[in-house]
Amino acid sequence: MKLPVRIDWSKFGLPAAFFVMLIIFTVINPAFFSARNMIQTTRQGAILFLIVSGQTFALLARGIDLSQGSVMSLVSIATISSIYVLGAYAGSIAGILFGAMCGFINGVLIAFLGIPPILATLGMLFVVSGVELVYTGGVTLTNLSDIDQGRLFWFGGGMIGPVPVPVIFAIIIGFLLYYILKYTLFGRRIYLIGTNADASSPAGLPIKRVIVLVYTVSALLASLGAFFLTARLSMGFPQLGEAWLVLAIGGAVLGGTSVFGGKGGVWEALLGSLVIVFLDNGLIVSGVSTFAREAIIGVVIIVACLGSVIKKRV
Repeated sequence: MKLPVRIDWSKFGLPAAFFVMLIIFTVINPAFFSARNMIQTTRQGAILFLIVSGQTFALLARGIDLSQGSVMSLVSIATISSIYVLGAYAGSIAGILFGAMCGFINGVLIAFLGIPPILATLGMLFVVSGVELVYTGGVTLTNLSDIDQGRLFWFGGGMIGPVPVPVIFAIIIGFLLYYILKYTLFGRRIYLIGTNADASSPAGLPIKRVIVLVYTVSALLASLGAFFLTARLSMGFPQLGEAWLVLAIGGAVLGGTSVFGGKGGVWEALLGSLVIVFLDNGLIVSGVSTFAREAIIGVVIIVACLGSVIKKRV
């Protein structure tokens, strides 16, 4: 008699829970699975996936990027300000590069000056937040020309057939990130550093260069997420990224990326992003209040972090 097939719940547990969650929310309110709601939710999920993927790079290298939220706000302001001068396309690129530059500075502070990641990125959080609030006075930037607004909006609110534009970009970027982590020397070095940074240095790995690139990628992906959000709203918000940092860390850990480095990847980032976005949306269509939703998502993130700690100890 053959033994029943054993299921690896560490690998398939979260996907199974995700599909059960979809079924439950659909039963509670059939509008949850409507085409309109799915388009809206996947659009948000694509943006969160980009931000979570950036945080995943930092976590894989045994670090963390606490500046993602403030960088997103800076990119929103910088994008709209640049569009005033350069037009929609060049201005958008300039805004995204502003965010990537913040990540580059984070990497230099961590790799070459020896500042711990949590302190370097926390410092960047306050610096960037202060700069953007001084520049804007806390006021939202608006008044784009009709042409620039139409061109910008397509990136955040447009559709290619039945698929939102941010989803198309997220799929392309996701495959690129998967290839980088799986098949390139840079990707393998990230895992090596996250697994054992002390042993990596004597092995001749260019740790400092890798760390700088890791935090540049983290900020760049957060900047892209901010760009799609800004494009959809066609406005520059000084506090755009406040809520996204917690979701980025939570999505990465919930998907299976270890807070201790060296374990995780793009698939984990995608899975964690989808669970958080669909959980939040399902709670909304189920009539759960904003404060209760935040509490529930917070509990889910704490449990995910606790699970990561337990796995490390075991």
